Amino acid sequence: MHKEIGGYIELELKERSLFHKNGIYINSARNGIKYAIKAFNIKEMYVPYYTCPVVWQTIQEENCKIIPYTINEKFMPQNNFHTNSFILYTNYFGICSKNIKELEKKYKNLIIDNAMAFYMPYRGILSTYSPRKFFGVADGGIVITSKKLNEKFEKDTSYQRFSHLLKRIEKGANFGYKDFNKNDDSLISEPIKEMSNLTYKMLQNIDYNETKKKRIRNFSFLHKNLYKYNLLKIKLEKNDVPMYYPFVSDKAPHIRQKLLESNCYTPKCWRGLLELIDKNICNIELYYHEHLIPLIIDQRYNKQDLKQIIDIIKEY
Repeated sequence: MHKEIGGYIELELKERSLFHKNGIYINSARNGIKYAIKAFNIKEMYVPYYTCPVVWQTIQEENCKIIPYTINEKFMPQNNFHTNSFILYTNYFGICSKNIKELEKKYKNLIIDNAMAFYMPYRGILSTYSPRKFFGVADGGIVITSKKLNEKFEKDTSYQRFSHLLKRIEKGANFGYKDFNKNDDSLISEPIKEMSNLTYKMLQNIDYNETKKKRIRNFSFLHKNLYKYNLLKIKLEKNDVPMYYPFVSDKAPHIRQKLLESNCYTPKCWRGLLELIDKNICNIELYYHEHLIPLIIDQRYNKQDLKQIIDIIKEY
């Protein structure tokens, strides 16, 4: 097919280098886990209770047996695994590089879910990343692994999923929230596809170094002002570029409501988690579900914006 010449002018996007140059660019991070199952022919996998239920669904769709495990207050597995076991570990909030280093020393088949840690270097036998958790794109995933599939995947399309991003610019987050959920849900149960041209080109337009600096700056500012109130003890390592500042407090339900009333939107990790976990053994998971608030630290905000969050928390 000849290149199109003429007609209307399309969205103008530059072609810059991507952050994960050795990555396999697919349609979602959850499909990165499917990629791992296919590439390594995994029949059973240890999976944390404390994770998005969609991760469990994704693994079950590949007829892979899930062996669930619990975590401690430092997000480390409470189980001891066989050295040859396939273990999925979540880089919680992008602050768990130290945990990953420790687990790598013990287990050779570690799969890292870096959905919350876009900047984390490749670790384990496979790492999967979610650009849309960090940047203004509607979909996409990145896989880094030494064992690549020979399979050719269908190319995805993304234009139909961008409505919430456009609506937020024009009308604000509330106006686009229904579209956000609809577009998010449209990715569930999607097969592995090659990343769309639109998402790929948009990822070429991001200043990754500047975004990284802003996230670390914002995290550090919140931590400097809130560490004495935070029941979770945090120390960033060299490779930690967080998605959120995880703030743990016994007063979290009241703080979360006050933040919402002030138009500060904080997610709750994760939708459907209570139906997933074993309430008889998941004490940490239950506590974090109710008392951990992921505070926003992303590149859109400055210290003045974050001061609003600090002032609300200090009221309690």
